Amino acid sequence: MKEQKLTTANYKGTRDFFPEDMRLRNYLFSVMKQVAISYGYEEYDGPMIESLDLYRAKTGEEIVGKQIYNFIDKGGREVAIRPEMTPTVARMVASKLRDLPRPIRWFSIPNLWRYEQPGHGRLREHWQLNVDMFGVNHFRAELEIFSLACDILFAFGAPRNSFRVKVSHRSLLDEFFKSGLKLKPEQAHEVSKILDKKNKITQDEYVALVSKTIPEDPTAVSKIDQFLAATVENIHTILGLTAETIQKINDLFSGLKDLGLADIVDFDPSVVRGFDYYTGFIFEIFDTSPKNKRSLYGGGRYDNLIGLFSNEELSGIGFGLGDVTLQNFLETHGLLPNLSNANTVYIPLLDDASFSSVQSLAKRFRAANVAVDLSLQTQKMGKQLSYAEKKGYRWILILGEEEIKNQTVTLKDMVHRSQEELKWDDALQKVRTELS
Repeated sequence: MKEQKLTTANYKGTRDFFPEDMRLRNYLFSVMKQVAISYGYEEYDGPMIESLDLYRAKTGEEIVGKQIYNFIDKGGREVAIRPEMTPTVARMVASKLRDLPRPIRWFSIPNLWRYEQPGHGRLREHWQLNVDMFGVNHFRAELEIFSLACDILFAFGAPRNSFRVKVSHRSLLDEFFKSGLKLKPEQAHEVSKILDKKNKITQDEYVALVSKTIPEDPTAVSKIDQFLAATVENIHTILGLTAETIQKINDLFSGLKDLGLADIVDFDPSVVRGFDYYTGFIFEIFDTSPKNKRSLYGGGRYDNLIGLFSNEELSGIGFGLGDVTLQNFLETHGLLPNLSNANTVYIPLLDDASFSSVQSLAKRFRAANVAVDLSLQTQKMGKQLSYAEKKGYRWILILGEEEIKNQTVTLKDMVHRSQEELKWDDALQKVRTELS
């Protein structure tokens, strides 16, 4: 009986990262890291596996109940593969709280897992940039986070009109639901879920859901519509809002204007993100292209992140940006660079006798931080050049008998289809100049 071979297909909802994919992933990560570091944020990481109790206490019911990858380890402990980074960073901050100077500015790009149906912009495994600041209650923390979030897209070359930032505040919802609509807590929670999915359902479905949830108020739909249509200028017309909440909104948008971000940030009460989690300003960044008109990422302010671990209170603000939605955005707007192997030099091996000289040449280039792919076996020149072309190498260093005798090398430029004979150091200098 013929042996059954294993499938080469990857697990559903995951990706294989071949070398060309890793070039893209490394590029995405490096740009995000550079922007975060430029704001004074420090990189951290934590374990892929945590106690399941940590997620039961710190993560939403839907994730823990339906999406988490959990199992019993060999020691009989309930553990889970991390679906998000927030519980881990809460634990880590709490463990060294007294030693950490504030504000605490941290970022990470963890590998996360959730068991959900894969779709556009959503996989079971992904990487996510997490940026968090702890210990600053002033709205200037929001200004910094919004600025950093926008600068990441700008760093990738995104035009200002390619995305919009939509901002709201949890107090808007709380006060409107409680004082404007006179809702009970369970009604408020249900209405928040309706608003969160409003753009994904029909108007008739929306009206039916609101009417079912608030049957005692036939004017609820019109009141909610007025709430959703509010602007910074007429925010005072929203039922139930306090003067303090109105002032918070005005202060933030005044600061955004001073930052030069007012043209891409909108006040939008329909942003309901994380009703059970966020306690202050909340925001989402949307792609404006009709081809990818969706939320890219978002975040907001959350208070007492470390409450499970410490009696001390610590407010925080942050956001998460997934690599899948980021890549979709960059592809949609034609912002992905040509990430080729053009910065790698290739040295073919013409005969076995020249191997020692070829190694010496490669060593000199590598010492100068120039990557070198060195052939380890003799083959016809045409075959070796074909290999270099398939790999995308721009520079070929040919070291034959005559070059060795003259202590030179033939530098072949695959882009301009030209070549010249140079001394080793001159060839190195030319390549380094072109790569800089």
